[in-house]
Amino acid sequence: MLADRYRLAHRIAVGGMGEVWEALDTRLGRQVAVKVLKAELSGDPEFAHRFRAEARTTASLNHPGIAAVHDYGETATTVGGPADTAFLVMELVSGQPLSAIIADRGRLTADKTLDILEQAGDALQAAHQRGLVHRDVKPGNILVTPTGTVKLTDFGIAKAVDAAPVTRTGMVMGTAHYISPEQASGTDAGPASDVYSLGVVGYECLAGQRPFQADSTVTVAMMHIRDAPPPLPPDVPNGARSLIEATMIKDPKQRYATGGELARAVGAVRAGKPLPPPTGMAGATEQLSGSHPTTASPRTALLPPGSFTSGQTGYQQTGYQPTGYRQASRDDRPPDEDRRSRGGATRWVFGALLLLAVLALGAWGLSEALQGTDPSAEGQAPGGVTEPTEPTDEEQQQPAEQAPEEPTTEEPTTTTTESETVTVNEIDYLGDSGEEAAAELEDLGLDPTVVDGEGEELDGDDQEECLVSAVEPTGDVEPGSAITVTCLGSS
Repeated sequence: MLADRYRLAHRIAVGGMGEVWEALDTRLGRQVAVKVLKAELSGDPEFAHRFRAEARTTASLNHPGIAAVHDYGETATTVGGPADTAFLVMELVSGQPLSAIIADRGRLTADKTLDILEQAGDALQAAHQRGLVHRDVKPGNILVTPTGTVKLTDFGIAKAVDAAPVTRTGMVMGTAHYISPEQASGTDAGPASDVYSLGVVGYECLAGQRPFQADSTVTVAMMHIRDAPPPLPPDVPNGARSLIEATMIKDPKQRYATGGELARAVGAVRAGKPLPPPTGMAGATEQLSGSHPTTASPRTALLPPGSFTSGQTGYQQTGYQPTGYRQASRDDRPPDEDRRSRGGATRWVFGALLLLAVLALGAWGLSEALQGTDPSAEGQAPGGVTEPTEPTDEEQQQPAEQAPEEPTTEEPTTTTTESETVTVNEIDYLGDSGEEAAAELEDLGLDPTVVDGEGEELDGDDQEECLVSAVEPTGDVEPGSAITVTCLGSS
């Protein structure tokens, strides 16, 4: 009997912070789930704080897709002893964790996957609209009832977007296999972080395996930061494929901003409508669609051959196509080229974005494209034909041909820039030790500082053991510029 009220029947699950039991509330005569904080953690102020925070956070959320909290308490394990056992009483959900369903069935159908994602997105919206981020969205925290209803659980590390962290300095919270790039790099994680994690869950449902796997959790986290996920199986419908790609874009500004926005996008795909763009890309899409209406989008040509075309119908092949899904990995680097000689190179992903922008926007001008307009939203494949434009007065007055100039005997002159710059490519350093990255940046004439995820400077052995997760600023910088190298974990 716990707290003279809850009779523990049998253990349901064991987690990192405690155990979950099915129990009987003897006062109200109902079955409940009781989460008991591990005895060895009860005396730890940080874990006790997190446990209380979970109770407060979940109790503040009233949504059918979130397992409700009924009670919280701290009691003594021995009669007359100190209140050294914290417990949380929750709604008992009749169902299985999604992780168990995947383990049992392997891959799920696109219909089932999209249904789960839509319900989970709606549930997350209840937290997001209150300024809360779950930060540990994974199959083990998604319960599915026999009728198909989805329930989110375990808000143990949820926090307000603008709240101070409750974890130890440098500690990256969340499960590595589902962690967002921004959360893995130790930067602020907003609602779009939960969207990414839910996208990884969707990927696992459709593929039957996680996108990134390695022996070390630090390595897995680094893969989320720098690597492109393997392609989904070819029989995944195009709409579902594009949706997962849109949720797993590395840049959170290009993802769906909240769980609710993701749920609406899933609903559109399930209804056979084009995939809507994220809020940050919507303006560009509306401008492009208004200027260049099309009746049949050639974007289908960009999809991989062998895409699903029968059986699960209703998923349209048009709509928003994410361009930031694949990010260059370290394997994409030229094998015979020294990284320090590639100061003028840029990551292929930015080059690809720029090329798409030029091809799709045409007369709009390069400056418009660099301000964030999404060329992919217009629905035109690279190399598509743009609308002809009327020549300007100046163009009409230009002669068709100009006579060649007479050769001169003057010596050619060389133009030099006022100051040389050094180009910093973040991808060149991701996954290196902090010590290696700092040495290479110094060789380029820059002034690097290696810090942890909380911005605290690292030196000595810490630099040698940690792995680089971010470098800033990037691009062209002046020689001698200060460069911040964010380094996490240990190699």
